[in-house]
Amino acid sequence: MTIQTFKNTLYTSKVQIIQIDKGGKILESEDNLFVASKNKFVAELHPFFEGIEPLFTDASEAIHFPCVSLEIGAKHIVADIDIIDKDGKIFISIFDFTDHYANSHPMVQERNEASILKNRLIFENDILLAKEDLKNKFLAHLNHEIRNPLNNVLGFLEILEDSKLSYEQKEILNVISKTGKHLKVLLDDLVDISKIEKGIAKIKNIPFSLSQVLTNLEKHFQLKYEKSNIGFGCSMDKAVEFRLMGDPTRLNQILFNLVDNAHKNTKEGSVSVEVRVKEEGTSEKPTQLLFKVSDTGKGISKNELDQVFDSYRQLEFDEIKPIGEGLGLKIVKELVTLLNGTVKVESVLEKGTTFEVMLPFMEREKKEPKKKVIPKGSGIVISKRILVLENEEIMQMLMMKTFLDNDSGYFIEIARDGMQTLQLLEKRKYDLVLLKMQLPDMDGYQVLSHIRNNAEVSISTVPILVVSGSSLRKEQEAIFDAGASEFLAKPYTKKELFSKINKVLKR
Repeated sequence: MTIQTFKNTLYTSKVQIIQIDKGGKILESEDNLFVASKNKFVAELHPFFEGIEPLFTDASEAIHFPCVSLEIGAKHIVADIDIIDKDGKIFISIFDFTDHYANSHPMVQERNEASILKNRLIFENDILLAKEDLKNKFLAHLNHEIRNPLNNVLGFLEILEDSKLSYEQKEILNVISKTGKHLKVLLDDLVDISKIEKGIAKIKNIPFSLSQVLTNLEKHFQLKYEKSNIGFGCSMDKAVEFRLMGDPTRLNQILFNLVDNAHKNTKEGSVSVEVRVKEEGTSEKPTQLLFKVSDTGKGISKNELDQVFDSYRQLEFDEIKPIGEGLGLKIVKELVTLLNGTVKVESVLEKGTTFEVMLPFMEREKKEPKKKVIPKGSGIVISKRILVLENEEIMQMLMMKTFLDNDSGYFIEIARDGMQTLQLLEKRKYDLVLLKMQLPDMDGYQVLSHIRNNAEVSISTVPILVVSGSSLRKEQEAIFDAGASEFLAKPYTKKELFSKINKVLKR
């Protein structure tokens, strides 16, 4: 077979065929693409041919090499190369597809980039889901671990309030107590942080005193920064009605974060909070109050001013580089929006920053004080027996002191684990079981199951108040499904505890 005969079987014009022997010597070549001199070795044309030289001795089946870049002399082509043995003769077919590959390359590149982008998005989404799951598990664990000791702190603070203290000690105790309760609110936000980011956090509408909110704020920061050179004070215009309806917890959180941010940004000078009426309200229209939090700190540059409310962003300060990621101003923005208000910031470098928050509040109606009426009765308080399941000594002591000489006539007994709880329930009748979920011998769900499935009706129907350090909604729902009568999240106040107990016992 000659080259011409072999070429006739091909239907492309951009082709060069080289006939060689099994040693790689060129026997014949049709130089349509480049010169391949007779009696020279094909390996001398290009390193590609040198690399495939071992294949020449066994080319009984066609071997195909697509998209091969060849630079021979001044000629550069992108070709498909076939090697085949026909009737004992080896032919190298070189198909010039330079134009084809040049035209198809952008499309291939585009498809590759699209595929890479798609896989990258899938990968990044998987990472985000994994990080979200890790964050939720971490927050749930952290939330539970912090609530238990915080509950002990707040509980003993309440007991300490009833002891003999000097005026100064009572003032300090009040600040610590308020700070602890604020920490409880922050824990609730920590668990529901996704709700805050989405703007769906719960907002209350209850009566509160604005002057009390400002007083607590002032005492807290005066105590916190008493050793610094930074002055701090709160002022309220006389036209402001301090008896309002709204969410004092969220208002306190907004002001707390703004004041804390101002202190961190101020080395010397002062931080102040001013409240005045921006727009008078009516019986049907809320009053618009303007809260101004100002400092004499280093200020914020114009480039950073638009980013202060970005998610988890805080500015860098000279004394701490950087101070890290934070939630403060992000939460302020979200909460102000939830309260149907507005927030803006103005700043001058080296002179200070002012945050202005506008919030709507309805004024409370002034009511005539009711005369106290003492109900007629025998004066005898019927005692209620409560079984408290608690294995920690500190909490046992707190429970004993909490229920000591209570006005409701509650009498408590303490069980140290689940087994002792079930044994005591068999021996005597209780009006209520105060149950914790983490026990040394069994978990709270097992205790609930044993009680609810007991053959004795007096045991299976006993009211059960579950007290837990977890405030996750799913866990609460699981506890109710297991048979709990009511749920109380830690930390709680003595008032909240007795309120829950009264609620359960009145059913």
